[in-house]
Amino acid sequence: MDMEQKITKILKKNKIEQEEIMYIRHMDSHTYIYTADQRETSTYIPLKHIYAVLPKDNFINIQKGVVVSVKFIANIDNSGMYTMADGTVFKGRSRMPSQHRKVKKSLEASYAKHSVPAEPLSLIECCRIHDNSPVAFCIIQLVFNDDGHGVDFIVRYCNKQMEIIEGIEAEKMLNRSFYEVFQNSDKKWIVQHSDVALNGTVRRIKSYSTVVGKNLDIICYQPEPGYCACFIKEAE
Repeated sequence: MDMEQKITKILKKNKIEQEEIMYIRHMDSHTYIYTADQRETSTYIPLKHIYAVLPKDNFINIQKGVVVSVKFIANIDNSGMYTMADGTVFKGRSRMPSQHRKVKKSLEASYAKHSVPAEPLSLIECCRIHDNSPVAFCIIQLVFNDDGHGVDFIVRYCNKQMEIIEGIEAEKMLNRSFYEVFQNSDKKWIVQHSDVALNGTVRRIKSYSTVVGKNLDIICYQPEPGYCACFIKEAE
C-alpha cells in the first residue's frame, strides 16, 4: 500500500473529509489532524506526506510542523500571525513576511468576491422587534382614491399589546380593512394617518375611540411612504 492509500484509509476510517480539516500540526512524533467539528485525530504518518496529497489551493504550510486550511483562516495580521476559526493562533515563517501578506491579500480578495450581502429586512420583518413590547404598536397601510385622498387603511402588523388595547385578536385585524373590522369607527382617523403616510410628518393624536371606549394617546410616524407606524397607549 502506497502512502497516498494509507492516508486515504486513515481519513476514511476516522470519517474525515478534506474540506473539514481546519489545520494539521506535528508534535512529539505524531501528526495531529484537527477538524471543524473540533475532533482531533493522531497518526504516525509524517505531516509532509499528508500535505503532499492535499490540494495546494486549499492548504498552505505556514511553518515547519503546521499546515492550515485557507478557508478556516480567520485573520492574518501584519506580523504573520495566523488566527484560525477556532481561535488557535500560529506564527507564520518570520523569514517570509511577503508570503504572508500575499496570502492575506488573496484571502481578502476571495472574501470580497464570495461574500453575499445580507438581504435587507422587509418593513414587517423589522417590526418583529416589537412583538413583546409593553407598548401597543402597529403598522397600517393607507388606501387612497384616484384623487389622492385616504379612504381606508389596512393593518399590516400589530403586536400582542395591540390586542389588549383594541380588545380583538391580532389575526382578526391583520390584512383587513380597518373599517371592516371596526365598522363604527370615526372617519377622522383617516385624515390624520393619511397626512403621516403621505407627507412623512410625525403626529401625536389624543382622542377618544368610540369603538374601544378608551381615550387613546397615539404617536405616529412614516416608516415607508404610504405607511403609518403607531405607538398606542391609553391616555392618562
